[in-house]
Amino acid sequence: MTITRLQRISLFVARILLGWLMFYAGWSKVITYFTDARDFSAAGFLKGLEGPFASIFLSLSGNVVVDWLNAYGLLLVGLAIVLGIFVRFASFWGVVLMLLYYLAGFPPERAFIVDEHVIYSSVFVFMAFCGAGRIWGLDAFIEKTQFVKKNPAIAKFLG
Repeated sequence: MTITRLQRISLFVARILLGWLMFYAGWSKVITYFTDARDFSAAGFLKGLEGPFASIFLSLSGNVVVDWLNAYGLLLVGLAIVLGIFVRFASFWGVVLMLLYYLAGFPPERAFIVDEHVIYSSVFVFMAFCGAGRIWGLDAFIEKTQFVKKNPAIAKFLG
């Protein structure tokens, strides 16, 4: 199946926008560690949680490892999506992050079942299955390398 130029452009723009959103969310958290600004901690978000999963997420509140995984996870997922490198792998972790955010705030306050995390997750899944990294992304080049040809299992993380 071939896709049109307009479809390629649309998919590329969607990839860049979602990637930038994730990258910037991570970057804004990471840089607080190196400035006089108050360090990012998920504790502020987590302290007001109510709902069936609140106790699980409250137990993670204030954990430095969780804060760093969150900040650098967003940063790296966003960077990979923007560059179009290991898009399937990055999309998987993007869905994991969005699922955790969704469950932490379940049930959503401003939406009925479907909130922004569900939408972001669906875009990550879409990009993973339609080969978004091959459209003006580094996955198109990596896929053609001898290393990937000799190790075809790596190709499952590309796209």
